[in-house]
Amino acid sequence: MPSKEVTLPRILGHRGARLLAPENTLPSFRAAIADGADGVELDVRRTADQALVCLHDAGLGRTTNGRGPVREHTLAEIRRLDAGARHGPGGRNGHRRAVHPGGPWVGVPTLAEALDGLPSGALVDVEVKCRGEGPEGPVQVAELLAETLAGRPDRDRLLVSSFSRKLAAAAVPALGGIHVGLVSSALVPLGRALRAAELCGCSLLAAQASAYFGPKAKLAASRAVDAGFQLLAWTVDDPETARRLADLGVALIVSDRPGELRRALDVPGPGPARRGGAPEPPR
Repeated sequence: MPSKEVTLPRILGHRGARLLAPENTLPSFRAAIADGADGVELDVRRTADQALVCLHDAGLGRTTNGRGPVREHTLAEIRRLDAGARHGPGGRNGHRRAVHPGGPWVGVPTLAEALDGLPSGALVDVEVKCRGEGPEGPVQVAELLAETLAGRPDRDRLLVSSFSRKLAAAAVPALGGIHVGLVSSALVPLGRALRAAELCGCSLLAAQASAYFGPKAKLAASRAVDAGFQLLAWTVDDPETARRLADLGVALIVSDRPGELRRALDVPGPGPARRGGAPEPPR
């Protein structure tokens, strides 16, 4: 009996290649692609004057030489910050600086600048960290996303995800034609997370990797794939774990070591395998 063909997952660099360059910056995104990643996962937050910038934390202190909440600074103020100041042996994130040794100034890109700076074929998962304030906050953030992405010719390579159910539900109608996903931790059983994503109208679930190996998770994943759901796992650096996830139907994997993982997965295994293609349009 022939072996079942397994589709190799596409690998997204976590905040780019954050072990090689300052996270969520153009050098980091480009380093991930150059190292063999299929795309990148990046984070966005909203400035005081309603711009979307690539930053993970609510505060500026960990990854830049600035201080205070992102939402209290204008885009012009954030453009003056150095996103490479904290990267490297003397920085706060503890990662080695391999791109541009010596630490030149690195800017914080806007979402549009990040997308424009990546190759057209690179997949991009935009994780939205800002959820908005008040009852209308999620809708306002979704509208800002829609305005930022409107008219882009590369919308078919984009994914938008969030931990916020309200934001995900608001983004689905606002971002017609773009996959919207709910992000879930391992604390939430996979079946429950999938039901929540369905209630939000999402076509993607981004679950923490260990959630896929919990009780009844295999059945839940199978049903989701059969229903046309895209499955993403974060954060995975181990090739064997990545192969187990691929067997469950996980199509996308976010990794801190995207190049190493890509090369490990491309080594022929015991059964047939093929690389995943571009994401299918949302149903």
